[in-house]
Amino acid sequence: MGTEELRAAVLQEATAEATALIEAATVQASQLVDNQKRQLEEYVNTRVAQHRATRDREIVTEAAAVKIELRNAILKRKQELLERVYRDVEQKVKADPALYLAYLERAVEQVGQEAPLSIECRRQDESMIRELLLKRRNWTGVRVDTVLADSNGGFIARFAEAELDLTLSQASIGLRESTLVEVAQVLFGDER
Repeated sequence: MGTEELRAAVLQEATAEATALIEAATVQASQLVDNQKRQLEEYVNTRVAQHRATRDREIVTEAAAVKIELRNAILKRKQELLERVYRDVEQKVKADPALYLAYLERAVEQVGQEAPLSIECRRQDESMIRELLLKRRNWTGVRVDTVLADSNGGFIARFAEAELDLTLSQASIGLRESTLVEVAQVLFGDER
């Protein structure tokens, strides 16, 4: 075998080894790339899932906050409407002479049999109060003081050691207290 043939055999063997090494490296590189690609996809999917979960929590939190804010706004508006109803009732009684006289007559009845020492009322109610007092035989000596503000109808009966507030504003407060449970159930009860 000559040098040329030996050289050709060595070259052929070296080429075969180089080809095998290249193929093995290509397979290993391909596996490495596939592995890296799979890990990168898993990482991206994990990050996307975390982002979606965070976003979903934020949306739920925002929705709950908006729902609470809306419910509070509705409750506040209902409360305002309720206050307006009581004010309107008070104003209607003041504005209607027949209703107002009926209110004063009922208030005098609520005082009871014992005559008060004095009655405090508005200046414009003095004559009506005096007429109502005249209807009660033993109340002719009751003093009438016109000291209440014009905005507050009704009167306050003063006794030796007590007073009885029969003003419209106090009657409105009493009406609120006596109807509180029923009104609250109607206006503020569960709306499912």
